[in-house]
Amino acid sequence: MTTPALPSPYSLATLDSVDSTNDEAARRAAAGAPHGTVVWARQQTAGRGRRGRGWHSPPGNLHCSILLRTDRPPVQAAQVGFVAAVALAEALETLAPRAAFGCKWPNDVLCNGRKIAGLLLESAGEGAVVLGVGVDVGVRPHHTSFPATCLRAEGSAAEPAEVLAAFVDRFATWYDTWDGAGLAPVRAAWLHRAHGLGAPVTVRLGEGRELRGIFADLDADGAMLLDQDGGERRRVLAGEVFFPGA
Repeated sequence: MTTPALPSPYSLATLDSVDSTNDEAARRAAAGAPHGTVVWARQQTAGRGRRGRGWHSPPGNLHCSILLRTDRPPVQAAQVGFVAAVALAEALETLAPRAAFGCKWPNDVLCNGRKIAGLLLESAGEGAVVLGVGVDVGVRPHHTSFPATCLRAEGSAAEPAEVLAAFVDRFATWYDTWDGAGLAPVRAAWLHRAHGLGAPVTVRLGEGRELRGIFADLDADGAMLLDQDGGERRRVLAGEVFFPGA
């Protein structure tokens, strides 16, 4: 694999195959790896998404994780997911300028209304979190609960190394912004790209439960604000979002 150059303090560990880049980054965190360690694998044998779902991880797509060392409490550290979504959308815009990229709450990036990337933020022990990033670059997954695409299908010839370099470059800038100014500027940039803002959505909460309403806003912590019939505004902390008719 071509080795991309990353901005300081980010450093790259490249693997041909690994069970999960998140698990490998967590192992390195336990061994003392520094903030900014980026684990990149050509393929994963046990990749996963949110709620333990499998993540299809063939060669040709981007599978990477970033180790971040932070003293922020968990509710604030979770905001890194929004940092990453904004950074990734901006990076992909440079590689596929004719496509439209958006952010889907809470942790996906869409291309022309279809899912092209997912983010997974996990604790890696006290003072450390791991940000997993999966981008469908050359291979589009099938049989997904939400329509999916890949960069190649959207007219981009970018390779995983280019996507990684572009993403980490934008992530470095946005992470420093968040670290210094908090969520407010990140939230504004995320809302600018928010898919479905102001429109009806269904939020599946698990165990057959769901909420319906209008996606009204994000609050100051990144929770979804859902306006329901009768004028009630619900604060939603977690769930899977779907759009009627999509």
